[in-house]
Amino acid sequence: MKRYKHLLGIEKMGLFFSIACAIHCMTLPIFLFFAPYIASSFAFTSTFEWILVSTSFLLALILLFQDFKRHRKPLPMIYLGLAVLVKVIEVSMSKNSFDWAFGLLLGIFISIAYWVNYKHKVACTCKIKHQV
Repeated sequence: MKRYKHLLGIEKMGLFFSIACAIHCMTLPIFLFFAPYIASSFAFTSTFEWILVSTSFLLALILLFQDFKRHRKPLPMIYLGLAVLVKVIEVSMSKNSFDWAFGLLLGIFISIAYWVNYKHKVACTCKIKHQV
């Protein structure tokens, strides 16, 4: 954990929401088997899913764009764009049987964006001061 100590708390929170979103979407097919028993669960409502997705997108956009302005490395923003594209396709198709796959892809793309951004930050030798 010492390797990640320098990360801002908000970056850790953004990564947490992205991974939580991916895990939520991976486990959804398993829990659908038990749907009659957990149908009233808040964790499987569309409101909860939109909260996860919105929080994840918002934090990723803020954090990755700040680092993009500083380092000019577009790859994390490309992965974030792919995640947005996946969500747009999911919403436009509106087929519930594939929601878990789209959600999994969305979480994976955002997590990869954070990971690539982290690699850029660790390897950066620029002397640009942190912007406030």
